[in-house]
Amino acid sequence: MLPQNYQKRSFLRFDCDPDIETLLKEFNSIDQSVWQSTYWGSIHCSIGMLLLRGGDKGNELDFFSEEVFDMPILKDLPYIQHLIGEDGPFGRAHYAFIFKMKPNGVTLTHQDVIEKWFDMYRIHIPIITNPGAHLIVDERSQHLAVGHAWSFDNQSDHGVVNGEHERVHLILDVPYSEKMAGQIDAADCLPGERVEQHVAKISGTQQAVSSYPGDDFMRNGIQTMRAQGSSSEQIAMFINSKKIPTKSYPVSLWDAEMVDSLA
Repeated sequence: MLPQNYQKRSFLRFDCDPDIETLLKEFNSIDQSVWQSTYWGSIHCSIGMLLLRGGDKGNELDFFSEEVFDMPILKDLPYIQHLIGEDGPFGRAHYAFIFKMKPNGVTLTHQDVIEKWFDMYRIHIPIITNPGAHLIVDERSQHLAVGHAWSFDNQSDHGVVNGEHERVHLILDVPYSEKMAGQIDAADCLPGERVEQHVAKISGTQQAVSSYPGDDFMRNGIQTMRAQGSSSEQIAMFINSKKIPTKSYPVSLWDAEMVDSLA
């Protein structure tokens, strides 16, 4: 449990100055093939994700796993490795990942209800953003500017609206420590502002940009179409006609091999 005087608040802007030039260089060095669509496609619409520290099962449990490992890609990202390490500005992150959101993407209203996340601070370090990108918490909007690190109460209702360009954030889950307490003591707490358009977007059921709906959803649909006599090629053509994204990121078209991998 977090100490009483250090409960989560929205929106905290920390007094630290990440090296954005180096962050961008490392982000741009990441091969496109390692990105996947989010496991929570019905909420995190149009999100690509890259796990940096977490579990090794290859599923959503990796983001709140008991056992935690550094992913091999971290050895090629020394500055990011520093930011999430013991000597970084917040102390060692327990979990770390990168999310990138397509232009005009939306994350619908939700709460981060996994128990392990309750006792850790969710920290965002923007790498790429745009003026139309806002985090909305309890119906208050805040643009998370590049050049700062930010935190918020992720157990409150929250969502995201993005603007006309890609939004990329390094995200850390960090336990309480003296170093973390020092960062909170020095942070500014911004109130955000109510923007009715943002509240409406994240409260709706229509995704601004669709995301991969998940293996179980696709597997059930594929099995139904197979039972009706459709071939893998026909199933792929049908899925593409419905404009359902693939699990890869950026999105590509479905083919028979992708269909067979879920059969």
